[in-house]
Amino acid sequence: MIQQIDGHTRLLGLLGNPVEHTLSPVIHNTLSEILGQNRVYVPFHVEGSGLEQAVRGAFDLNILGLNVTVPHKNAVMQYTVELDEAAKAIGAVNTLVRRSEGYQGYNTDMPGLLRAIQSDGIELKNQTVVILGAGGASKAVAYMCMQEEAKAVYLLNRTVEKAQAIADSLNRLFEKTVIKAMAVEDYGKLPAVSRIVFQCTSLGLSPRVDDVIIEDRKFYEQVSVGVDLIYNPAETRFMNLVRAAGGQAYNGLKMLLYQGIIAYELWNRVQVTAEQAELVYDRLYEAIHPSGDNIVLIGFMGSGKTTVGRQIEKAYGYSFLDTDAYIEAREGRSISRIFTEEGEEYFRKLEEAVLKELIANTSHALIATGGGMPLKKENARLLRELGQVFYLETSEEGVWERIKDSHDRPLLECEDPQQRIHELMKVRQPLYRSAAHVRISTDGRGVAELAEEIYQTMEGGYRK
Repeated sequence: MIQQIDGHTRLLGLLGNPVEHTLSPVIHNTLSEILGQNRVYVPFHVEGSGLEQAVRGAFDLNILGLNVTVPHKNAVMQYTVELDEAAKAIGAVNTLVRRSEGYQGYNTDMPGLLRAIQSDGIELKNQTVVILGAGGASKAVAYMCMQEEAKAVYLLNRTVEKAQAIADSLNRLFEKTVIKAMAVEDYGKLPAVSRIVFQCTSLGLSPRVDDVIIEDRKFYEQVSVGVDLIYNPAETRFMNLVRAAGGQAYNGLKMLLYQGIIAYELWNRVQVTAEQAELVYDRLYEAIHPSGDNIVLIGFMGSGKTTVGRQIEKAYGYSFLDTDAYIEAREGRSISRIFTEEGEEYFRKLEEAVLKELIANTSHALIATGGGMPLKKENARLLRELGQVFYLETSEEGVWERIKDSHDRPLLECEDPQQRIHELMKVRQPLYRSAAHVRISTDGRGVAELAEEIYQTMEGGYRK
């Protein structure tokens, strides 16, 4: 948030009903903080009967821009002075941008989803796409597929007439027949080709988190990429089925992120970088997945994670768990053997699986991690969900002094281990710092002193 609200502060907001659950303030207030913009974003609970007055009143109050969410995305269109092409085609507006005579309506859902999937390396051109559902989100996805020149789009819905209406509208708009409507029970008639699937129904939302529109494993065996527009829970049944069959799966949190970023760019005439977007994504993730009550220690090999962890266990009653030891017990072989026999990538995936297990099953524990655990972005986020993350920051000289006589460090089995430490530290240190809630220097300090500082910080209710 900005430091102080003053006469130059401009207001941004959200019109909807309900709005109490919204994560949009996290996106926009974080962007204002990062970009140094004097803006404040707040949600407004607006009944349908008051929508026209709300839009006109917002303009009279000099409100810079607004998002619009359910149930007003369609109705708000009549109170705009102009619509962008996507809003016209999709028939829904989620962003109002101030112009001289009123607000112009935009739909940033589709470009937001496009930017989200492109950030994960997914391209739609010449691909076969399956869309599950035929609501407003499905129409936005179908429009995106047409714009990006997908080869074929199959729109599956329980009520075929709704899917057919979307197909007819967009095929006519783009003057080519690409979208085909089908009953969801006819999924077995889809062509037997690799496909990208977008899950656009509400199935999988809490409390019905185990629901999914199609259960059949055969359907998922031909899914190369599955995107579920649901973002909470982070892992849906649909995503699990995609991964179990060998495909890649993503949730809708990045779509939420980028549709908000695009709206912010329109309001403020700025460009948000990939690095800035990543910072906002981290805030969003933490808003949905608050940290557990565990203490998590990260740092380079030899930084003292195990030693300090054991001291905290002894002095303050936390149970101790070492992730490397946990993995060795799980796999029935040493870390060195895993690296030798399977390679580092296999080991990093093991680490991710272990973190998810610990998040589900561990409380009030001290968890010491392997030196490479926070290197993957997903693992870094999972660590912060697992607990409060403390980075034990140690100099290269300190590391070498502690591990020079060790013979169980696979990454240091080389001619010049000191040079290797230097190279690894140069890459890893920024990642450790980014993953941590708290940084603690260990050089020249005793184990008991470090343990007490960590404990006192944790018990003091530290939050980033």
